[in-house]
Amino acid sequence: MSLTYRPDIDGLRAVAVGSVVLFHGRIPPFGGGFIGVDVFFVISGFLITSILYREMSGGSFSLVDFYDRRIRRIFPALFVVLAVTTLLAALVLMPRQMGGYVATLIPSALFYANIHFTDLINYFGPKADETPLLHLWSLAVEEQFYIFFPLLLFVLMKAGGRRLAVPGLALVAIGSLAYAQSIVETDQSAAFFLLTSRAWELLVGALVALIAWPRMAAKPAAWIAVAGAAAVVAPVFLYNQDSPFPGIWAAPPVLGTAALIHAGAFAPEGIVSRLLSLKPMVYVGRISYSLYLWHWPLLVLAALWKGGHLTYIQSGLVIVLAVALSALSLKYIETPLRRSGAPGGRRLASIGAGACAIALTVGVALGLQQAGRGFFPISPLGAAAEAAADDKSQFQRHCNHSPRYWYPASMKSMTQCGLGPGVERGTYDVLVWGDSHAGATFIGIAEAAARLGYTSRLQTMAGCPPLIGGIAQRDQTSNSVCHDFNAAVLDEIRQVKPKVVVLVARWALTTTRAGRGFALVTDELPGGDVRTKENSIRVFAHMVGRTVEELRGLGAQVILLGQSPEYDAAPSLCFARREFKGHADTAACLEQTRPQALRAIGPANDILAAAATGRPGVATVLMADVLCRGDRCTAGEPPVFYYVDGNHLTATGARRAFEDDALRQVLGQALAAGGSSAAAKP
Repeated sequence: MSLTYRPDIDGLRAVAVGSVVLFHGRIPPFGGGFIGVDVFFVISGFLITSILYREMSGGSFSLVDFYDRRIRRIFPALFVVLAVTTLLAALVLMPRQMGGYVATLIPSALFYANIHFTDLINYFGPKADETPLLHLWSLAVEEQFYIFFPLLLFVLMKAGGRRLAVPGLALVAIGSLAYAQSIVETDQSAAFFLLTSRAWELLVGALVALIAWPRMAAKPAAWIAVAGAAAVVAPVFLYNQDSPFPGIWAAPPVLGTAALIHAGAFAPEGIVSRLLSLKPMVYVGRISYSLYLWHWPLLVLAALWKGGHLTYIQSGLVIVLAVALSALSLKYIETPLRRSGAPGGRRLASIGAGACAIALTVGVALGLQQAGRGFFPISPLGAAAEAAADDKSQFQRHCNHSPRYWYPASMKSMTQCGLGPGVERGTYDVLVWGDSHAGATFIGIAEAAARLGYTSRLQTMAGCPPLIGGIAQRDQTSNSVCHDFNAAVLDEIRQVKPKVVVLVARWALTTTRAGRGFALVTDELPGGDVRTKENSIRVFAHMVGRTVEELRGLGAQVILLGQSPEYDAAPSLCFARREFKGHADTAACLEQTRPQALRAIGPANDILAAAATGRPGVATVLMADVLCRGDRCTAGEPPVFYYVDGNHLTATGARRAFEDDALRQVLGQALAAGGSSAAAKP
C-alpha cells in the first residue's frame, strides 16, 4: 500500500485523542475512551511500517535516519511538556506528592514508564488521578517497540521479503494477543502496560501496510469503513474501567481501526472518509500528539490543586487550555523541528540534542529528589498529615485479595497474614474476616490479641462483605468470586475452629450506599433478587443473621464490628492541603457531627446490634462509639491521624481504636469464652 497523505488518518487520530481526552476529563458517556490509545497504536504501526517497507524495498533504509526521524517527531513536544509539568508540579504539589511525581519523571524521560507503572499503579485505580505522567506509558510502549521492530522487519525482508515478513509478524502478533488474554484476568496491570501484551496492536497496523491487498471497489470499501467505525466508536460508550481490558476486548477497536485505514484507501469519497477528512477533524488530528501530552498533566494538577475531582465545566476549561497549548506546540515546536534541516541539518546533531534533553531531565529529577519537595515547604503538622496516606500495616498492603485475580490456590498464607505466637506453628485463635476495612483494622485487633497471648489471622477480599446467604452483585465483575471466597473462608473455619471470628466491612456499601452498581441479593427471600438500596438493606439483615448462625454452629464466638465513620474526603489530606496553603480552618477537616456520621453507617449499625441481641456468643462493637465522643466524631488528634482516605483507618488509627477499654474487653471476653486451643491451619 503506497504512503501518500491521508487526511482521513488525521481524522482518525482526532477520534482517538478525543475519546481519550473526554474519558480522562470524566465527561460522560465516554467511559471506554481509553481505547483511543489502541487506535493510536494501529495508526502508528501502519505509518511507520509503510515508511520502513518503502525504504527497505528501495535499498535506502538507514537505522540512524529512522531514529533521527523518531527523535525529531517525539522529543521536542515531549520534553517541553515535561519541563512545564515539572515547573507546575513544583508550584502546586505538596512534598509527598512531589516525591511521587519525581519518581515517575526519570522513567518517563527514559521511556520505561510503562514498566515502572506496572507494579506501582492500576490505570483505573484512584492513584491514577494523582499521577501527572501516567499517560506516558503508551509512548514508552511505542518507543520500546521501535527499538526492536525495524531490525526484525529488516531481517525478515532480507531473508524472504514480504512473503516471509507477513506470516512472521502475524505469528508474533498472535502470540502477543494470546499472552495478553492469558494474563488480563490475573495481572491486568501487566496486560495493560507492557509491550509484550500490546505489541500485537502495533503489528496489526504493520500488517495492513505490508499485505499486498487486492484492489477493492469503492462501495464495499465504504461499507467496510462503516463497520470499522462502529467497531471503534461502540467501545467508547460500552466499555468502562471494569472491562477486562486489553486482550480480546481490544480486538474491536484495533480491527476496526485497521478496517478504516484499509478501506479508506479505496473509498476516499465514502461517508466515513469524508467525515474523517473534514478540516476540523484533520486539524485536531494534527495536534493530537501534543494534545495527548498536554491534557492529562493539566487535568491531574488542576484536580490536585483543587483538592477533588473537577466539575465537567472545569474539565472542559482545562481541555480548552490543552488544545490551545497543543496548537502553539504544533506551530512553534513540532513543525519547525520536524523538518529534516533541524537542528543544523545533521542527524547526529538531533540525536545529540535528544540525549541532552534526557540527561537534563534526569538531572533535574535527581535534584528534586534530593530536595524532597517543590518550591514550597509544608509545616511539620502538614507533613504528618500527608504521611498518613502511607500509614498502612504490612497486612493492609499485602493481604487484600482482589476479586479480579483470586482463585482458591491463591489464598494468602498464614505466615503472610497472621500475627501472634502461633504464626510459626501455623495456628491461630482469632480470624478477622471481611473486605478491605478488615485489612485496615486487623493490626489493631491482632496486636490486642497478641498482648493476651493469642494469634490472629486475616482473610480479606476487596469489596466482598463477609456474609453468606446471598451474593454481593457488582457491575462488570464476576458475582461468583466473592461467594466462592467466602465459601473457602468458611471451609477454613470448619477445619481450624478458631475461638473468635471478627466480621469487618464497609457495611454502608450494602445499606445506605447500595444501588444498581453494588447491592446484596438473595434467592432465600421473596423478591430478594432486586438490585435496589431498600432490598439490599433487607438482604443485609438476612445475611448477617445467616452468617452469625453458621459461625455459632461451628463453635466460634462472633464479634460484629460496626464500620468506622466515613468522611466525604480524606481528612488527613484535607488537613495537609490546608496547612500547605496556609489556611486557618484545618481542624474542620478532621471533624463531623455524630448525626452526620450515622447517616451513612447508622442503618447497618442498627442491624448489627439487632443480630447480637438474644444470641449468646455474639457481640457487636460500634466503631462510632470509639471514634466519636458526645456529638462529635474525630478523624485524628494532630499530629496523629486516623484515616488513610475517607473511610479506611490508618495503622495508627486501628491501634488507637483498640486501646479503647470496651473494645479490648469484648475481645478478651470472646477469647476467654472461645473453644479449645487453636488447631493447626491446614
